[in-house]
Amino acid sequence: MTRCDEPTAPGLARLEAWGLARCPLRDLPRLEPIAAQLTQAFTDGRPAAFHSYLDAADALTAYALTFAPQTYARVAAALTGILARLPAFPEGRPLRVLDLGCGLGSATLAARDCLAPRTLAPTCVDWSAAALQAVTELIPGVRTQRADLRAFVPERQAYDLIVVSFAFNEAFPDPIAAEAALRRWVDALTPDAPAFLLILEPADRANAPRLHALARELADCPIYAPCPHRAPCPLFPARDGVCHDVRRFRPARPLILLSRKIRRTVSDVKFALLALGRPGGPEAEGFGHPDFLRLTGPMDKAKGVLTCRVCMGDGASRRLEIPVAALSAERRHALLGRQRGDCAWLDGPLDTRKRLVADTVQRAADLRFTDEPPPTLDDLDDFAFSID
Repeated sequence: MTRCDEPTAPGLARLEAWGLARCPLRDLPRLEPIAAQLTQAFTDGRPAAFHSYLDAADALTAYALTFAPQTYARVAAALTGILARLPAFPEGRPLRVLDLGCGLGSATLAARDCLAPRTLAPTCVDWSAAALQAVTELIPGVRTQRADLRAFVPERQAYDLIVVSFAFNEAFPDPIAAEAALRRWVDALTPDAPAFLLILEPADRANAPRLHALARELADCPIYAPCPHRAPCPLFPARDGVCHDVRRFRPARPLILLSRKIRRTVSDVKFALLALGRPGGPEAEGFGHPDFLRLTGPMDKAKGVLTCRVCMGDGASRRLEIPVAALSAERRHALLGRQRGDCAWLDGPLDTRKRLVADTVQRAADLRFTDEPPPTLDDLDDFAFSID
């Protein structure tokens, strides 16, 4: 697919064209206060905004040009990382996608681009009739259903992918109701591998622990994101520990213009996430393996090394150093472009370099990320990532 941080990605281009058809670029200043109001509502009053933010036509247009592209980018980033670690979807039929709390269908547009050239049979569910009308204009052939997520009952064993983006906590603040909803949705996944449920929520100190707790309650379901293990999250005890992903995002001009008076960055997207397979579904590549890791911080430069913090497949949190002397300039640049949430295999064994009061720094020769091509036969002598 086109990178999710490119404004020319097909789904992003469709959202922009739809929004600008309703409000041309020269008229965008009239949407600025509405975009600011939406930002305030989503920051401080999400439960109250849950049933009102798409009522007005201008609010729907402002949402299409500001928040919908960011939803697309989050879902595309999450799907790209998860799909790289799973078996291929079955051939011979369209993939059935359920988008719950769909808004303008941004998650469906992201799934369509991520899974191209496969054909999708999407179903979008939302309480807003105005939003669902917009979805039919943005996604030809989509099925829509107007429903409250709390009352919606999906078809059993019907879907290859179910996505809930920034709607779960508003609909299910009660832990018991949240667990019951997850179970209903997991039960609606098709038995064909590798069907999964993907939930995305704001990256804060409440959402990530809540999603991890729900994953523990559904212990019979394989975890596809974020953790490469079932051990307690090593980030939560830390003072600054929030388990989330970060992806750079190149906003299109309408989003930049509508964000001028909003005090928050739109050049990246952050999100907490949880992806679960159906009971008995396949494990994700690297799950539980001690040589597998997920970046829990960005790549940084230090004297002679690149550094990063990682969560390992055995549940340990480590600080890694990668010496730059043996790396080409192109490889150093590629590693520095890696972001929080990317998954990789170690190149060879770890070497403990130094022990600090509350930490251990270990050295690795390189990392092989799951979205990179596998090594060729000529590379195998130089790159020894672990295989059971």
